[in-house]
Amino acid sequence: MPKITIIGGGSGKFVRELVVDFFSFKNLQDIDLCLMDINAERLDRSRRLVEKIIADRSLPARVTTTLDQREALTGADYVVITIMVGGFESYHSDVAIPAEYGIYQAVSDTVGPGAVMRILRTAPVLRQIAANLRDVAPNAWILNYANPMAMNCWTLFDAGHTRTVGLCHSIQGFLIWRIQDWLKIPFEQIRYEAAGINHVDFYLKLEHKGKDLYPVLRQEADRIVKAYPEERVRFELLEHLGHIPAEGPWHQLEYYPWFHKNQAKVDHYSVGTYWGYNNDLNHFNTRTAELEAQISGSQKIDYTRSHEYGSYIISALEGGTPFTFYGNVRNKGLIENLPGGSTVEVPCVADANGIYHSEMGRIPPQLAAVMTPHIAVHELAVTAVARKDRKMLRQAIAADPLAGAILTLDQIKEMTDKLLAANAAYLKGWQ
Repeated sequence: MPKITIIGGGSGKFVRELVVDFFSFKNLQDIDLCLMDINAERLDRSRRLVEKIIADRSLPARVTTTLDQREALTGADYVVITIMVGGFESYHSDVAIPAEYGIYQAVSDTVGPGAVMRILRTAPVLRQIAANLRDVAPNAWILNYANPMAMNCWTLFDAGHTRTVGLCHSIQGFLIWRIQDWLKIPFEQIRYEAAGINHVDFYLKLEHKGKDLYPVLRQEADRIVKAYPEERVRFELLEHLGHIPAEGPWHQLEYYPWFHKNQAKVDHYSVGTYWGYNNDLNHFNTRTAELEAQISGSQKIDYTRSHEYGSYIISALEGGTPFTFYGNVRNKGLIENLPGGSTVEVPCVADANGIYHSEMGRIPPQLAAVMTPHIAVHELAVTAVARKDRKMLRQAIAADPLAGAILTLDQIKEMTDKLLAANAAYLKGWQ
């Protein structure tokens, strides 16, 4: 029985989706699933939900739970990370404090002031996972779903756990959720190639039956933006950079110095500050009743396999059908005109022998130009947290394109000090 450990196992909705996906593969129906979380109540709910799924499907799998990370990792073959250290209280301050200074983040989980605070809180947990795995399961594969994706993976690489891949649903998600609606083309018929860094990853190719879809998207831009006003930002990026980003418009607005300049621009682009926070909090608040109803049997569980990569990868590593996906991995010459050692998102293949990464060569220089500043933020933030260095952390925030476009250095220092005060519980031993 392969052992799969989920760190953040109290995340009931995501655990449900993962487990349904796992059990949809015959070679994963006898797994030993271990759920670990710091919240006993939520962890127990996840356990009861998984037991319900196992019973409904009459499967040989088993599920255990623990509050102890080391115990959960012992003997693990696969470790899935889905955590948000600090919870919604910290998430709120990540958005609210920068907003006081005119930095309007719609999501704040990838780069910029909010994401730098996330890596401050998350990195110690990731380093603890890596340290424990060295002792109790050195060959385990880590599948990281937690944000800030690039910085989290970078932290795990630096901590010595090279069997790490970060997974996001934006590249396949954009095709599923949007292009098939816009152009009335089934997503299975769309051929694509993408490369970059997580959430700033652009489609290099978009084709349907050998036909380039980019001219079609440009031709239909006005119609699409009229129907989906929030998409204005991605079509402006398409016009400016020649390629469209995979991640949704809610994220894109805070990655560049061009869009969320002031409240009027926030309104213009139809994606407000706190969008991600409010969306996630609403899901969190409504989730408990839904999960309890499914556990009791009064509400059915949907057993349709999702488009998330995790189950396909683990099935392939366990000897199932090889699987091609997009993963966040260390840049060892994979994208030549992005800094070596950074975290990049490129096509990968999983099979029984491991996970292999595609060499993408040089991406268009205008795309590398907008990604490179973010990589500088990643490196500064990861290094600052490892060294517990406040000055370097402030340098990371100052290097953010949006923060630098809005604030002076004195304002950045003042804002960073407020953010650090809000995260005082995570600053033990800092300089």
